Amino acid sequence: MPDLLPTPHLPRPYLLVPPEPTPNGPLHLGHIAGPFLRLDVLARYLRLRGDRPVVMTGTDTYEPWVELKARTDGSTPAAVAGRYHAAIHADLAAMGIGTDAYLNPADEPWHTAFRAEIAACLRRLRERGALLTRTERIPYVPRTGRYLTGPMLLGRCPDCGAEAAGYGCEACGAQIAPEELAEPRPRFAEDAWEWRPIDTLYVRTAPLAWLEPEFDRLEVAPHHRETVRALLRRTGGTVRLSAPHVWGMPLPGREGAGGVPATLFSYTGGFMFARLLGELHGQRTAGAGAAAVNAFAPGSGVTTVTSLGCDNVISTLVCVNAVAPQHGDTRPYDRVLINEFASLCGEKFSTSRRHAIEVAALARVEGLPVDAVRYYLAKHNPEREPVSFEPKEFLSWLETHLAGTLETRVANAWERLPGPVRSGPGDGMLRDLRRHLDALDRALDGPRLHLAGAAAVLDAWIGAGPPDGGPDAPYWWLKGLALLGHPFMPGWCGALWNRLGAPGSPTLAAFPDRTAPVGDHRDHRRAFSAVPFATFASCLPAGLR
Repeated sequence: MPDLLPTPHLPRPYLLVPPEPTPNGPLHLGHIAGPFLRLDVLARYLRLRGDRPVVMTGTDTYEPWVELKARTDGSTPAAVAGRYHAAIHADLAAMGIGTDAYLNPADEPWHTAFRAEIAACLRRLRERGALLTRTERIPYVPRTGRYLTGPMLLGRCPDCGAEAAGYGCEACGAQIAPEELAEPRPRFAEDAWEWRPIDTLYVRTAPLAWLEPEFDRLEVAPHHRETVRALLRRTGGTVRLSAPHVWGMPLPGREGAGGVPATLFSYTGGFMFARLLGELHGQRTAGAGAAAVNAFAPGSGVTTVTSLGCDNVISTLVCVNAVAPQHGDTRPYDRVLINEFASLCGEKFSTSRRHAIEVAALARVEGLPVDAVRYYLAKHNPEREPVSFEPKEFLSWLETHLAGTLETRVANAWERLPGPVRSGPGDGMLRDLRRHLDALDRALDGPRLHLAGAAAVLDAWIGAGPPDGGPDAPYWWLKGLALLGHPFMPGWCGALWNRLGAPGSPTLAAFPDRTAPVGDHRDHRRAFSAVPFATFASCLPAGLR
């Protein structure tokens, strides 16, 4: 039997790092549609292929938006971060998105490990002359003795003119210093403020001459390249490393210098957090008696991949990848997968405006398998351009493609099973499956993952239906369906694989095994059926019901 692997190889190690969501609220469908789903699909495909992906992330516990949520809720940042750290983990699980490690940097042992990594990186960067101190003006509130930073300060972006909050502009992805904001004002009217000078720690980044080939290697879209260029031109090739936040990780040697708190700037802290994950990957994958090697160390042999929304372009391309050469013992991410924004009925997903489909509410919709949502989002995702999730279009697709075409063809295949499987897949079936796997490999294992292209491979297999070959052809078509569909619909395809008598999860290595279907193969139970809009509306914001 010919090898089904598109390019036969020994199992390869991967470290996949989804975004670190801010634990100030639950996840909504916009979060899932972009970076989280695509890395889960990639991880499942790599395991299916025989590789060794490890998925690690955590929450951005010390992000200033956590402080804002605590203030509006009358709570504490630690309580808010802890509550939503757990809620986000549950939301990921509800969407079938798994992680091998999910860290809260405020909890032990991660707090101590993160502080140690921060201290080590600061020493290294200082030794290499990559740190500098710059005096800047920050709004200060005499009544509270706090600095107005992060979401406590509002204004307009100096690059695009859009409304901005904190250190960044969601509209264009720019990173902004407080004194650069146009029309600055406090979020809360009672926070009367004045400008005060403070010393801020910055880190020099690799020059644009180094970044330009990186843009090509990572296939970064032109508008994201310009976002990075604009920042580095404005800052003279530097990025902020400290901020006057009370809630945060204190920077060693700068704790309260001159009465000003100095904590790690959350976005640049992504560099230290990535190194922490790389170290944890080395510890968990080292063979018996072998020394652990950080996944980001030069020569580690680990392919590192991260996925992010367009509002975090600076955080990854600059704060991680462009800082890595300055550290000297860290490789940048091998792949950076950037997606645009997803919207709901033409308007940006927004928890604060109550215009969102929360994952927890979606998972409670009666008669709606999460696998159906995953498959649809893979087909309609914002990896290349903004997309809008339209509930009625989704429900129509569910009724026609899954409840209609898929269920009809699966039922037909079960009815045609002859009983014991007596022969392997024919040459025609193998050629067809290999062609589909080649297409899946091209879509998923490259510098710009093409999730919609990968989902189209599954569409084609379903569209073709079970062939008219020998008596065992329906069995092998069903098994191919479980194999090709598993990255997108892991629950349903895993159950199909097991009902065909195959143990565990679908893999290329196990595909050729002839297994005996379990139970009465003519007793087909439908998993997908039409969901009325009135039922689905239970998860929609009030204005869309």
